[in-house]
Amino acid sequence: MSGQAIDAVQRWLGHTLPAYYLAFLKDWHEDMRGEQVLLYGAESLRERNETYDTQQACPGYVTIGDDSGGRAVMLALDGGDRAVYLVGHGSMQRDDFERVADDFHAWLADGCPVG
Repeated sequence: MSGQAIDAVQRWLGHTLPAYYLAFLKDWHEDMRGEQVLLYGAESLRERNETYDTQQACPGYVTIGDDSGGRAVMLALDGGDRAVYLVGHGSMQRDDFERVADDFHAWLADGCPVG
């Protein structure tokens, strides 16, 4: 994954992506993970976050993928919160988040379950 693409996303966000997610993103190309989760590559992060108005609706979070069923996969930009959340694209509000895992890396290792 291009360091330039990652840098461009971070400049646009005005925030550094969490170190644990950056490590994953550097070796990741947009693809399905598990049976139904599409995790975006760095080249798609800005466009997807703009499309879903993530910065306005969910400040402090970034959309990193979707569940192929109308829900966004979200991470906190605060590196201390390593949980994975889902939220409907039609209700991108923090109050509507559903926590699906306490730790991003454990969620990946488990095959990215969303249900």
